[in-house]
Amino acid sequence: MKQINIAIIGLGNIGCYLFKYLNDNRKILTEKNNCLPNVKYVSAKNKNKKRNIRIKKKQWLGNYLDATRIKDVDLIIELIGGAEGPAKKLVFNALRNKKHVVTANKALIAKYGDKLSKIAEQNKVNLEFEAAVCGGVPIIRTLKEGLIANKISKIYGIFNGTSNYILSSMDKENKNFNEVLIKAKKLGYAETNPSSDLNGDDVSSKLKILSSLCFNSFLNNNIYVEGIKNML
Repeated sequence: MKQINIAIIGLGNIGCYLFKYLNDNRKILTEKNNCLPNVKYVSAKNKNKKRNIRIKKKQWLGNYLDATRIKDVDLIIELIGGAEGPAKKLVFNALRNKKHVVTANKALIAKYGDKLSKIAEQNKVNLEFEAAVCGGVPIIRTLKEGLIANKISKIYGIFNGTSNYILSSMDKENKNFNEVLIKAKKLGYAETNPSSDLNGDDVSSKLKILSSLCFNSFLNNNIYVEGIKNML
């Protein structure tokens, strides 16, 4: 039985959930994929933060970039976020060192996806970013595989849950913007810093990625963006 050694970099809510999921569901994942998933290493900005998962001392990396250099790491999962800084360094180094990468980082893919894809292809490794755009659908793999022979003329829809929740709640509950935003944060529908959702950057990044896949083009920054705060 082949074993795939995984390094999870970034242990926020999603990182912790993924860590727990991979450990709790090893049997079914192994049966479905004929490959044993093994979370070998983890790294986070705050090692001492209280988390609802048990991490062994030997699993912690001293430096998150070590994951790109250690021989017994097959797959790196980047959950840091942001188009620059640590996330950018991690993914670029990982692909150059022939490590497979999975990321949910829409900002990174929207800005550097073309370069990253080229590096991945040159080094014969996978760069997977299904969760970066509408991961619950899922639309990325559908476009890359299921609809590969279809001619797509346009893309439209609701691409941001935070904005959708806020506008819908304001309409149905007759509440003001700030009231609904506070409630959205409490319910977990909005981040502590929801600026990218409210100013339109989140949707812009998603549209760049989808447009590139739908129309077989390079990433394009020529997108008009208007946040919901400016509409109220």
